[in-house]
This record gives sequence, structure tokens and C-alpha cells, in this order.
Amino acid sequence: MPDQLFDAEDSSETDDHDVFYDAPDPEEPGPAPPEGSAADVLVSALFEAGPEAAEHLLKAAQELLLAAKAVVDAGERVIDQHRAAGEGEAAPDAGDEPRVRRIDLA
Repeated sequence: MPDQLFDAEDSSETDDHDVFYDAPDPEEPGPAPPEGSAADVLVSALFEAGPEAAEHLLKAAQELLLAAKAVVDAGERVIDQHRAAGEGEAAPDAGDEPRVRRIDLA
């Protein structure tokens, strides 16, 4: 076993932390959060980052919305197919194809 996995006997550190992750001490003050609401912080960060970062963020948001729309549209198609099958109608894109196909295993 590697020695770095275990605390040394003469270590001056306390044993109240994980060996693999040293979390910051909760008693020590950390950096203060920025003043203002979350929207104010976001807008100021975008202005500081420049137009390229804002454009990149907007394109990423657009791609995320398009992906969500594709998922919702696919779900609506599945629901419509299940409703049509439950009512005894054929699916709109099924045509004259049978719903069950014979598979020849030999």
C-alpha cells in the first residue's frame, strides 16, 4: 500500500478530515460573496468577460433550448402514438405495415 494513503504517526494535523479531500476549515473566514442579486452578478461578470464570452454563452443557451425542445417533441410523438394505438387506430406514420413481423430463425 502506498504510504500517502495513511497519516504519519508524527503528523501535526488533526484527524477530523478525509485523507483524500481536505475541506476548508469552516471556522476560517472565506472570500465574501459578491454584493447584489444573482442576476446582477451574472450581468457584471458578462460585462467583465467581454462580448466573445457573452456570445458564446448565448449560443450555448440556444443549443440547450433546442435540445430540450427535441426531447419534448419526441415525447409528444410517443404519447400520440400510444394514444392512437390505444384507440385502435394505426400510427400516423405506420402506413399499411403490420404491427407484428414474423422473424425466421432457421
